[in-house]
Amino acid sequence: MSDDTPVLLLVEDDEAFARTLRRSFERRGYVVHSAASLDAARALLATVTPTHAVVDLKLGQESGLAVVRHLHEHDPELLIVVLTGFASIATAVEAIKLGASNYLVKPSNTDDIEAAFNGEATAEAAELPLTARPTS
Repeated sequence: MSDDTPVLLLVEDDEAFARTLRRSFERRGYVVHSAASLDAARALLATVTPTHAVVDLKLGQESGLAVVRHLHEHDPELLIVVLTGFASIATAVEAIKLGASNYLVKPSNTDDIEAAFNGEATAEAAELPLTARPTS
């Protein structure tokens, strides 16, 4: 492994989805470490220095926002993408405030996540219509 090999910390409690993402990122040259909880992520950080992280917003009874906070405190330069099936403006704003670099709604694929790491909008996001709803 060279020094410029990206290291991904995947914090996801859905084993099948985590396995799929792991394989996809490994095919793209990432070294992937998985955790299913905040405690497991903390334990991994004792031995692993990730460059990227993907965090599920809902980890069983835990909030992925606590993971985002911990990861950002551990390394403010870490690129963190939050994935969720329970999207809301409030959680998106909070995730960004806590240190996430982006917030994606599931289902998201590896292309979407890599674009988010790079600060790029996906093709789908660029096509979203803007509503004409006035502010209150």
